[in-house]
Amino acid sequence: MPFGQSSEFGKGEDINAGGDDEERDEVFGLVGDIYITVGGEGEVSQIAKAAKAQGAKVVPLMRTGGASDGEFGFPKAALSKPSYATEDQWSLLASKDAPVQDSANAAVDVVLGASDETPAEASQRLRSAWGSDTTVVCIVGEPVTRRRLGGRRLDSEMLTLVKDMARQLEKDMGSRAVFVTQGMSGVQETFADNCGDGSHVKNLMPFGQSSGLGKGDDINVGRDTKERDEVFDLVGDFYATVGGDGVVVEASSPEESLPWWFLVLLAILILILCLFCLKLMFPTPPPAPVPPAPVLVPAPKHRRVKGPVQPKVGSSSPPADAGCRDPHLTVSFQDAESNRF
Repeated sequence: MPFGQSSEFGKGEDINAGGDDEERDEVFGLVGDIYITVGGEGEVSQIAKAAKAQGAKVVPLMRTGGASDGEFGFPKAALSKPSYATEDQWSLLASKDAPVQDSANAAVDVVLGASDETPAEASQRLRSAWGSDTTVVCIVGEPVTRRRLGGRRLDSEMLTLVKDMARQLEKDMGSRAVFVTQGMSGVQETFADNCGDGSHVKNLMPFGQSSGLGKGDDINVGRDTKERDEVFDLVGDFYATVGGDGVVVEASSPEESLPWWFLVLLAILILILCLFCLKLMFPTPPPAPVPPAPVLVPAPKHRRVKGPVQPKVGSSSPPADAGCRDPHLTVSFQDAESNRF
């Protein structure tokens, strides 16, 4: 409720925010994760637009008519079936012929589905809310205490670098970009503090948590920091990293992952290449030469020897009457019986 006013509902707790109804509605359009709209006019449409713009989910009970059925400038994107709802559930939200209880049950199921969206669905929802022409720049920093990074104090040079980067990016890209943080102190807090008025800064936080940075809009995604970090890894176009130890961002989506068969083929090719290199480094020695087996040939007719003779290749002094005419081959004959040459 605006300051100085009360709801008089008799149930619940009144929280004052804003000086009048318009400021209260602005706060209302930014604070929620899921918005259920029933009927309404221009005021409901404005809140739905603000909710969609900051990445919240809108569940319109279209059968109630008015703004919730697309009138009074209600955002058209909020009337399209989201990924966390089935065709039957979405039809029941619009059908005026369906039993009221069925429509109410469908609305509950859609809300439950919206609270269980995957990191990939959350990143797609945020990209859709920010617009396809918007460049998403993620500022990567370590989860450190204030004014500390990677176990050391943020020195003046690093602080100046982050401040200048924030100011220049806001100046050059502010109108067509959003700057996403994980709501951490240190580099991310310094960047948010110096990025203009903070209207283009988005701090991703798990459900039920706030960043406390004082600049930018807190957007709740994921049930814990792990799921929040998975969304952060998927949502960006560019990731700027500054200092730190162990600052790692895996900015890839499932669609961009390499197929398993390609990885197996790559591993086989690497193995073959390694074996080839080993073969070049340690060549196989050539086999030892095998000496020729002795051959027994008949004795020449002009030589008086008994029985067969055994030629020995390489003898230095062949008999003069051995009949050898090859200057490159010397043969000696040994009498197989007397063992004389």
